[in-house]
Amino acid sequence: MPELVSLVSVIVPARDEAARIGLLVEAVLAEGHEAGVAVEVLVVDDGSRDATAEAARRAGARVLLQGERPDGGNPAAARNAAAAAALGDPLVFLDADCTPEPGWLAALLAAHGAGHPVVGGSLGLPPGLALSARCDFYCGWYHVHPRRPAGPVPNHPPGNLSVRRAVFEAAAEATGGFVERHPVAYAHEELAWQAAARRAGHLLHFEPRAVVLHHNRPGWRQLLRRNYRWGYSALESKAETGAARLAWLYRRPLLLLALSLPLALPQALYVVFCWLRAGVFEPLPLLPVVLAARLAHAAGTVAGGRRWLRQRETGDGSTAAGWRPRWE
Repeated sequence: MPELVSLVSVIVPARDEAARIGLLVEAVLAEGHEAGVAVEVLVVDDGSRDATAEAARRAGARVLLQGERPDGGNPAAARNAAAAAALGDPLVFLDADCTPEPGWLAALLAAHGAGHPVVGGSLGLPPGLALSARCDFYCGWYHVHPRRPAGPVPNHPPGNLSVRRAVFEAAAEATGGFVERHPVAYAHEELAWQAAARRAGHLLHFEPRAVVLHHNRPGWRQLLRRNYRWGYSALESKAETGAARLAWLYRRPLLLLALSLPLALPQALYVVFCWLRAGVFEPLPLLPVVLAARLAHAAGTVAGGRRWLRQRETGDGSTAAGWRPRWE
């Protein structure tokens, strides 16, 4: 464990999470005790309409109030506000719908101690989820589950992510931190600063032993809407940053738009293959639902990608059809 770690800041954006947030704060504080480090938990109440702030304070968290927003909240802005107010190092970003497994924080700190300044933990499937929520889990986390091997990754979602303070502050100075503008703020808000960290020579490391259980919300409509939202800002955020698998394809946005819908079936098969390779077989009979989710993602990619390309029209009104993003 790195000697420089004396206080860890765990940042949790939360909206209408009164029923869950207290148990989460207590679990994080217990993780600090187990790891032998002091922990401050910063819960950012992002315009909650329930007693989220009060429940978090009672459990031992420091609470920041974002206030009500006309767009219904902004987790990226919440994370940036908490990072600026945090006192510790590293900064650990954790979603309110996650529950740490024993040893989670110790595994993150051990990875930092091994020389990795940016560490992404894994997202595990909790017991008792509804079928629609399990399918949503399979559609979203096939690259970051606990059975994946450790190693470098091009990006990592902010639901279970730790970064040394100096690295985040330098990347945030160059990019503004988590992207707060919509639609990116709800789906790919972490890519800009992670790309800046990579350009500075800081590789992102995936640590499967740092496990949190991710409680996906139930509902088939929720599943489709979530995948559509992810697709809507995928082309914009990944083309501008290069923080993506198959990054070369995102440098050719018109080609990607043309291929999005035809590639939905191969992508659905790939998602199921990732789980089968990990020894998880439930996604196989769920393939039709996985395909529907990938079609929703493709539809979002087309709609959001066209909107983004229209915004990049040249001054004389002609479209920049030959435009290629450059992130080197």
